[in-house]
Amino acid sequence: MDRRDFLKLALLSTFGAVYLPDLSNGRNVYKTKLSYSVSLPFNEPVRLWVPVPESTSYQRLLNVEVRTSAVYYDLKKDKVYGAPILYVEFATGQEKKDLEVIFDVEYTSRSVDLGKLPENNSRIPDEVSLFLKPTEHIQTDGIVKEYADKITSKSRNQIEKVKAIYNWVVENTFRDPKVQGCGTGDVKSMLETGYFGGKCTDINSLFVALCRASGIPAREIFGIRVRPSSLSKGISSVTKDATKAQHCKAEFYLGQWVPADPADVRKLILEEHLSLDDPKVRKVREFLLGNSDAHWIAFNSARDFSLEPPLTSGEKINEFMYPIAEVNGKLIDKYKLTFELSKYTVLA
Repeated sequence: MDRRDFLKLALLSTFGAVYLPDLSNGRNVYKTKLSYSVSLPFNEPVRLWVPVPESTSYQRLLNVEVRTSAVYYDLKKDKVYGAPILYVEFATGQEKKDLEVIFDVEYTSRSVDLGKLPENNSRIPDEVSLFLKPTEHIQTDGIVKEYADKITSKSRNQIEKVKAIYNWVVENTFRDPKVQGCGTGDVKSMLETGYFGGKCTDINSLFVALCRASGIPAREIFGIRVRPSSLSKGISSVTKDATKAQHCKAEFYLGQWVPADPADVRKLILEEHLSLDDPKVRKVREFLLGNSDAHWIAFNSARDFSLEPPLTSGEKINEFMYPIAEVNGKLIDKYKLTFELSKYTVLA
């Protein structure tokens, strides 16, 4: 058995024999090859953790191909969220420490009719209840609960609470281009300081925390933009290089998972120099509560969690949408780890 066959089997054994439905349902389906490559300059032993696209109702991971000089690599998943991980080890003194990994992914747009959702959650599955719990960055008590109660004070049910929270986040936050990466999503700090500027992880984590504090399961989804958005070039104009295209979306649960992305409303406003009352902003704002166009690939919804296998220090990481590296047992700044990241997209 060659290594490619092994990885195909590992997709089933590690992530489960997941039923992959027909994605089309009258919508366009896209296929992307997403390729990471790196040549590491370190003589010391290196460990790498690379985020892997997950399979969902709107996305399918079809194949993983790894080309590397590593002494060991395998597909893993974390023990809490089940986030798919490609784990790689390089030994001390290896002259070459090279890695190229190619993911074949199929994906489509999403659309949920908010008017057909139940007003409240009558039953929350065990796997969904995880997304009611607080984490280090997504707290649900104290000032977070105070804001949530105030924002939703006039709401009669959970769908009205979601809409009130979404509108409040859109109207009170702003995209801060000076923030590094996608931001840290430290919700308590945002509310305590009153500084509501940030990037996608900050803004969408605020939405998620306020939903959880209101008794509504919600989560961030970390991923990457791989093609232009049909909504606006200001949201995504990626064509050849997705190196800086990481993006965090959000979802809430009312009988099913429903997409929401207040952060991209704020990105549209900044990038196209529009006002909140601009007709285009109003249209995109309405669309991004319940819908998502097909320009982005999801990795995972893991937050404040331990990688698998764990870091040498045993510490948790905030989120996982960038490759993580450890050199001689020391964690490397993810923003200073340079990977070539390329992709191409074709209509299926």
